[in-house]
Formats: sequence, C-alpha cells, structure tokens
Amino acid sequence: SSGINAEYGGVEAKSDAHICVISHIAHPKIFVMDHLLDLHPIRALDGQLSHELLQIFVNGDLNDYIEFYNNNLDFVEKLAVTHEENLRKMRLLTLASMAQDCSEIEFSQLVEKLNLATEELEPFVIEAIGSGLIKGKINEPEGKISISSTINRTFKEPQWLFIMNKLEMWQKNLVIIQESMRKGHFSVPIGGG
Repeated sequence: SSGINAEYGGVEAKSDAHICVISHIAHPKIFVMDHLLDLHPIRALDGQLSHELLQIFVNGDLNDYIEFYNNNLDFVEKLAVTHEENLRKMRLLTLASMAQDCSEIEFSQLVEKLNLATEELEPFVIEAIGSGLIKGKINEPEGKISISSTINRTFKEPQWLFIMNKLEMWQKNLVIIQESMRKGHFSVPIGGG
C-alpha cells in the first residue's frame, strides 16, 4: 500500500510540477524562471516536453521555441497558454538576451532575430521597455535601440561574480573619495554657491 501511495505521490508531484511550469510560462509578467530548474519536482520532469519547454523559456530563443512548436504541435496546442502568447514572451526574452551583451541593437537585427515586420518593431520595443525587461531608448533616425540595462534571464555564479566585482569597485572608490575628503582635496563652496 505504501508503494502505491509513493507512486501516486510521484505522479501527483509530476502533475503539479507540470502545472507549475506551464503557469510560469503563461504568466505575462514572469520572465525569469531559472529558479524552477533547481526544484526537485521540476527536475523529475527531465525528459518530458514540459521540462524541455521550460528550458527554452529559461535559456532559449525564438527560433528554439518555433522548432519545439513545430515538432510538438499537439502538446503546445493543449496547453493553457496559446502559441501566440508563447511567441510574444519568447520575442521579449530573445530581446533581453540580445541586449545582455551590447549597448545598441540595429532594427535590422531585431526584425531578423525576432521575426517581426518593420512596422511591428517600435510597438514591440515599447512593450519590452514597459515590461521592465530592458531599459533603453529608440533611436529612430539611426535605426537602432540604445540599451542602458536588461534583466538577466538566468542568475548563476557569473552574475554573482559580476555584482561582487562591481561592489568591490564601488567600495574602493568610496575609500578613495573618503581619503581625498579627509585630506581636504575637495573644496565645498561657501555662501550658497
């Protein structure tokens, strides 16, 4: 009897894990999902289509999703999220990945990589900025977007090291500023400037 309960519990856990994965994918404001991959019930889905789809939403791009969709049409069509909603989210995630390593992206690159018509590009970038995925400006005359920051789709050791290095640099700069102020190298205007 306990073997049957354990087996049922495993099936139930996998079902709950599948629901968890799909609900995160379906949620229009959830973009970072890498933490799910560390959960035991989600790891138990390894080898199943819902786990493969989660991997795409964590690390993949639009082309990975389209390939998955074409190979697993029946599976995707039965989900509680539409193909169009998945395309929208994957375009946003792909843009976030593109913005990760550069400060500017040409419109032509976006049109190609995101499979968008030129007239769809500006509203899409405005949506991406509005969603908080990227911070930047559209530079229409030069045909590009300028990126000031973007979210990290995954947050692992390299991102922690980057933050640690930034904090150490800021700490060193503060020590230099404090030392300069202590030695009187900064003059403060008197009399309201």
